[in-house]
Amino acid sequence: MLQQTQVSTVRDYFVRWMERFPTVEKLAKADEAEVFRYWQGLGYYSRARNILKTAKLIASAGGKFPETRKGLEALPGIGAYTAGAILSLAFHKREAILDGNLVRIFSRLYELAFLPTGKKESETYWDYAKKWADAPKGYMHNEALMELGRTTCKPRNPLCASCPLAGACQSFKDGRISEFPPTKKHTQKDWHGTVLVVESTDGKILAVNGGQAFLEGQLSLPHFESAKTATAGLPAKAEDYINADDVESVSDCGNFRHNITIHKIECNVLHVKLKKSSKSRTLPGTYSWVPKAKASETFANSFSLKALERLADRADKA
Repeated sequence: MLQQTQVSTVRDYFVRWMERFPTVEKLAKADEAEVFRYWQGLGYYSRARNILKTAKLIASAGGKFPETRKGLEALPGIGAYTAGAILSLAFHKREAILDGNLVRIFSRLYELAFLPTGKKESETYWDYAKKWADAPKGYMHNEALMELGRTTCKPRNPLCASCPLAGACQSFKDGRISEFPPTKKHTQKDWHGTVLVVESTDGKILAVNGGQAFLEGQLSLPHFESAKTATAGLPAKAEDYINADDVESVSDCGNFRHNITIHKIECNVLHVKLKKSSKSRTLPGTYSWVPKAKASETFANSFSLKALERLADRADKA
């Protein structure tokens, strides 16, 4: 959960998750839809999918986690950092951890004017991480460094005067603390689209699994890229999902903004009411009908839920 996400955001999710899935065995018995519901709001849903895959593999192996890097990194979603964290913090082995906090500390401590983006640069940071972890209680060093980065050696306004490493910090000695670590280049892409809330006469909402611009492999509302100056009525692209002859009315519910990975998204929400019931149409395997009353608990991603909120807002104002 802490990959790409801050502790303050994760805390409540972690508590709910552990109450529902206190053991690997219980998690392994869950289905993907339920796992996504408990992950809803954290983003990067591939993490949740990999956790479930790993839980099933561990449960089938008797519930015991591998205690080597090679064994751990063979599991879905576990890379060098996560493997090191498990070995160090769970098994108290002399294994290195390299997260954003340690990268920031090492960059300032040793005046490393680069980030661990390439192979050579990454090896330099990992070498320092290994030196700090190579001690009888190396796991305590890792814990302390992560906490130091979170509370003292912060990205902005670091508390250098109270830092226990100030005497050894090269950038602090040189008065260059603001130069390290170097600024990471962020690439953000704007995306404008339309989300369809297609409702049948028997009160069901059209859902799609796969083939979407975002949320691949998740149950979501149908959506597609569109121009900001889209014309009123039913967009032509909507007929990839429904037959225009079956439409009774189309209502604009406003728009919402959302971020997914590097994408800065803005979407219009259209409420499309059909003349027919859900039973009158045969759907391919990637489509299904969700009872409107259960839509909020069925869709496990914030993207779809924001669109449903726009629909609810419009209904309240009507």
